[in-house]
Amino acid sequence: MLGFIVRPRTILLEGTTDADLFALAAREERRRTGVDLFGNEFAMAAAGAGDEGGTTGVIRELTRLKGYARITLLPNGRPKYRFIGLFDNDAAGRYAVRTANIFDTSIVEYRDVFRLRPKMPETSNLDPSALGRAFDKQNEPHQKLDWEVEDLFGTAFLQAFIKAEAIMPRKTFEIAGQIHREWSADGKARLHRFIRENAIHDDLSQVIEVIRILRTYLGLSALR
Repeated sequence: MLGFIVRPRTILLEGTTDADLFALAAREERRRTGVDLFGNEFAMAAAGAGDEGGTTGVIRELTRLKGYARITLLPNGRPKYRFIGLFDNDAAGRYAVRTANIFDTSIVEYRDVFRLRPKMPETSNLDPSALGRAFDKQNEPHQKLDWEVEDLFGTAFLQAFIKAEAIMPRKTFEIAGQIHREWSADGKARLHRFIRENAIHDDLSQVIEVIRILRTYLGLSALR
């Protein structure tokens, strides 16, 4: 009824543009290498369209689906489904992570909710405290840098977009070699259209890498 596919391991995203982008990256990886990063076990879905999405949508649907997962079991008694939420690392995303536990006391950061960061640690130790320390260590130079899915594209690709569309980011921030660009709502919409029409596998390589690492946070293989 919510209009998205639920698989045994599912990540909830803030919006449909993010979901479409990750789906595009997965299709390009399958076309280039034959590796299906989604398959029948993994999905990435928008928590809602428009006002139904965003950080509040992710928390709302994560709370609902975690309740569903608790009562939907395999024959061996283990949960059939697991859901996590992924937020941008911006003011809204940081606030959502801090307050998610108020809506559902079982929600724990680095187990149930994550923020997209410049460095997404790949580790076999999925204890939330250990994973949190890995995030902090690898992102220590970038603690004050916002990070969104659009920042996963290289400078050359974004410069091509700027030249083709005659549009500039509202602000640009660079810390320790990582660059975050803030776009207007129109600029972001045009960027996603440009990605759909022009991005090739190499342009999507960082998005593909994020999918691989997110799979590991759900106990799946990175499929390298």
